[in-house]
Amino acid sequence: MEAIKVTELIKNKGNFSYSFEVTPDVSEEDIDNLKVDPLFYSVTWHAKSHQCRDLDIDPIKTASLLRSKQKQVLMHLSCDKMKSDYLTQVLTLCQEKNICNLFVVLGEGYEPDNSDFKSTSEMIKFIRQKTGQYFCIGIAGFPGCPEEKILEIKDKIAIGADFILTQAFFDVEAFKSFKDRFTRMGIDAPIIPGVFPFETLKQLEGFIRMCRIKVSDDLLEAVNDNEKMDKPCTELIKQLIENLRSKCTTSHFHFFTINKLENIQKLIEQIN
Repeated sequence: MEAIKVTELIKNKGNFSYSFEVTPDVSEEDIDNLKVDPLFYSVTWHAKSHQCRDLDIDPIKTASLLRSKQKQVLMHLSCDKMKSDYLTQVLTLCQEKNICNLFVVLGEGYEPDNSDFKSTSEMIKFIRQKTGQYFCIGIAGFPGCPEEKILEIKDKIAIGADFILTQAFFDVEAFKSFKDRFTRMGIDAPIIPGVFPFETLKQLEGFIRMCRIKVSDDLLEAVNDNEKMDKPCTELIKQLIENLRSKCTTSHFHFFTINKLENIQKLIEQIN
């Protein structure tokens, strides 16, 4: 299967399409057992684990496995511990593996002294200089972020980023405002909402700590109420998706699966 850019994959896919984020330890069996077919899989990058030591690392192995199964891949890359020579090797390998989508982030616990790239903007410029327009490049977005972050994203799009993939959020109005701010700037790059389909309050609290996001007291109260009434918290996620579809004309959703693919499949089957 030919490589297709994310911006093309998400065009004209009706009122509901989806993609999955997986970590490199996702099992081949879980992928093979899926009865739903995401438009693409994003594969996370963990520089502090693999140290960018060579090309025989888990993210590249997982991305290669997915391509061998004719799946479209969005490869994460972080600035952390990234040297220009190593990045050149990774880009060449991605082209050889027919991977044309990259998600460029700074990296968790980024250490500037260990990197040739002081910002994601520098990495995007490097990728464009090396490979032209071969890659479709995504960057992170944060609904509810301050104006200076909006301007940073605008600059990244100007130098070569193609789409925005947001951190998970639970406030529809914050996402709508986020989109509207770019529209007013004349920026029409696709903005893909990230969705974390938590099932318990404990899972939500863990995600809040890990990703350092804020959630409303109303959401926490609703989760508590659902648990007390033995109602699945995924009902709240279904409502979030429905509100995004109706209020924000959003049709593609990126699920942070934490490799619980069967659970996400059940949720998607309910939405469809």
